[in-house]
Amino acid sequence: MELKEFFEIWDRFETSKAKEMELDMNGIHFSIKKDSEGTCNKAAVTMDSLQEKAFRKVDEKSDKSLKGVKAPLVGTFYLAASPEEEPFVKVGDYVHSGDVVGIIEAMKLMNEVKATQDGRVKEILVEDETMVEFGQTLIVIE
Repeated sequence: MELKEFFEIWDRFETSKAKEMELDMNGIHFSIKKDSEGTCNKAAVTMDSLQEKAFRKVDEKSDKSLKGVKAPLVGTFYLAASPEEEPFVKVGDYVHSGDVVGIIEAMKLMNEVKATQDGRVKEILVEDETMVEFGQTLIVIE
C-alpha cells in the first residue's frame, strides 16, 4: 500500500460514521480512534523490527562527533529527487552544513532536508519512501 492510499483511507475514515479503524501497511500497524465528538485525536502505531531502526535516536551527548539530521516535519522521506536519479547522499559521502540530504513530501509539497553540520555520512537510518515523524533522526553525520 502506498502512503497516498493510506491518507485517502484516513480522509474517508474522518468523514465516515465509523469510530475506529485498524490498518496494516508495509510492516506498520495503525490503529485510529475517534473521540465522542468524532475527531481523530488518538492514533497508535506499531512497527515490525525493520521499521524500528528508523525511529532509533542518536545519542549525541555520549558521542560529540555524531550529529543526527532530524525530520523537520511529518511526511514521506525520499533519498533522491526522483526514482531515476542518484540519492542525494550515500554512506561515506562528505557533506557540508546546508547541503540537501533528502526530501520530505507532506501535503503534496516537497521540503528539502539539509545537513546540520559538515562531516561524513555515517549511517542512513531511514529507507527511501518511508513515512517519518517530526524530530525523527534520518541520517547520522560524524
